[in-house]
Amino acid sequence: MGTYTAITVPTQFVEAGGIRFAYRRWGKKGAHPLVFNQHFTGNLDNWDPAVLDGFAREREVIIFNNAGVASSTGEVPPTFAGMAKNAEIFIDALGMTQVDVLGFSIGGMVSQQIVVDRPELVRKLILVGTGPRNLEAGDGQGHMTPETASIFGAKYDPPENLWLKVFFTDSEESQAAGRGFLQRYLSRTVDRDAAISDCGCTDCGSG
Repeated sequence: MGTYTAITVPTQFVEAGGIRFAYRRWGKKGAHPLVFNQHFTGNLDNWDPAVLDGFAREREVIIFNNAGVASSTGEVPPTFAGMAKNAEIFIDALGMTQVDVLGFSIGGMVSQQIVVDRPELVRKLILVGTGPRNLEAGDGQGHMTPETASIFGAKYDPPENLWLKVFFTDSEESQAAGRGFLQRYLSRTVDRDAAISDCGCTDCGSG
């Protein structure tokens, strides 16, 4: 496990709850693996390899596609609570009794629900670029603002340039950092993950 990197680690699959979850697992094995929950429209390849391998030098890293996302089977639930249940099924399927969880954007909302459901399962929770579920919106829009919707709804050539708009500002310095991210993001050329489609989640307002 310790000889792999984010670019070379093979994709594995585990079946549980009628779902075939795709995941990758590598790094320094220890008592509490770090399980990542991904952002909106992200798959296994959307994590920055430099970030993942930075963590993997000190601990075991696990990234996965939740139900209905990219190369995992099943249907994407319409709520974060449903997504959290499936993430818990995945963690249980790997035989882990306590983990640390990192959630990015929508993945952070899912991660918070995991803690509510199963506080004994999560030792530490790391939240990145996220917030609580918007219970007061009442309009089905959740955290998908009109500005965000327009960014995700636009066409990009090449398609991965979407992330230059999502994660980086328009400044020259930020865009240069973004191009570096894209270079790392595309550096895995073998066993890349399947493409994703809109999640259709009513909590996030994407559809």
